[in-house]
Order: sequence, then structure tokens, then C-alpha cells
Amino acid sequence: MRIAVITTIVFLNFIFQSTLLSHFSLFYTIPNTALIIVVTYAMLRGDVEGAILGFCAGFLADIFFGRVIGVSALLLMFTGYFAGKPFRDFFKENYIAPIILVGIASLAYEFMFYVLNFLLMGRTDFVRYLGQIILPVTVYNLVICVFIYRAIYGINRALETREEKKRGFMKK
Repeated sequence: MRIAVITTIVFLNFIFQSTLLSHFSLFYTIPNTALIIVVTYAMLRGDVEGAILGFCAGFLADIFFGRVIGVSALLLMFTGYFAGKPFRDFFKENYIAPIILVGIASLAYEFMFYVLNFLLMGRTDFVRYLGQIILPVTVYNLVICVFIYRAIYGINRALETREEKKRGFMKK
């Protein structure tokens, strides 16, 4: 059940991010909702599940929008892995930790995306990219992070409750 729900979330996010969200651009950028979902899910479920989700969400984006297949998949996989590593036992109702981690992950992801897609091709105008892409996307991600975290947290909690009931039923 969890796999079906998370797959649905990834596909709905992909459709939402590539169609409707483009109409809500801020300074000609849109938030990276896939990154926010990967980070929040990794915080709630751990590094391995975060890495798997990151790879799948990034690979989907690479297939449709990437110049080189695998860049987003690799970056989101590492983001999911490292976001889930230190947060196995944290107070999940706390909204400060996801906001801080989404900010750090956004900066790191966008910087590495710049390095792999632009710097290696000879485009060295980093200050312009920082001001026009990295910082606006990071701020936009921080603003909507709370809403996405709350939704993912609620879905995860409902799935965990269902799994607990199923396990209890199987033991009897």
C-alpha cells in the first residue's frame, strides 16, 4: 500500500510541478516540490527509503526534462539519503528541522545542479545563477515546505497506523 501511495504522490507532484506550478512562478522560478517531498519523506522514513524515492522522482524528471539522464536522479538520490541519515529519532511534529533541512538541501541541490549542468559546459556565470535561480528557488522552497511536510507527515502517519493494525491482525 505504501508503495502505491508514494508512487501516486510522485506522479501527481510531477504533473503538478510541470503544469500548474509554472503559472505561479516567482522571479521566473518555481519551487522544486520533488526535492521537498524527498527531503520530508527521508526525514520521516529514513535514508534508504529517501534515496529510493529521490532516485525515482529524479529519474522521472530526467526522462522528461533533463538534458542528461541521471543528473537529477543522482542528486535527488543523494539528497534523500543524506536527509534521512541523521533524522531517525527526532520529534516528527517539529516543523523547524524540515525547514532547515529543506533550505540546506535546496542550496546544495541547486549548486550541484549548476556544477553538473552548466559549469562543466563552460558557463561560469555563477553569481548570476546564484541570484536568479539558487536563492529564489531556495526561498520559494522554504515558504511551501511547511505545507508539504504537513501533508506528507499526515499521509505517513495514516499509512503507519494502517500497517500497525495489519501487523496486529496478522499476529492473532
